[in-house]
Amino acid sequence: MERRLWYSRQMSTRASIKYENDQAAGQGFHLYEELFDEENIYLELTGFQFEASSSADLTGNGVPRLVVKLPLAWAQKLGIVGPEFPK
Repeated sequence: MERRLWYSRQMSTRASIKYENDQAAGQGFHLYEELFDEENIYLELTGFQFEASSSADLTGNGVPRLVVKLPLAWAQKLGIVGPEFPK
């Protein structure tokens, strides 16, 4: 899989895995890796509705939760669902 470096006005250490942007809709995603982080992959979503929460208990410990509302076409572009979905 070809990786391309992500450039901006500042120097970056991002290597793109997959990128798509719909300027007309104002939506897009960038799946990338940080060159010095071999344990994680990053997904940046732009222009999508989301809900974030943390279910903290009395001890202050909680589990973060992020829900992103993706149109079916974008879920297919990300490879989350195949073109046959929904049946």
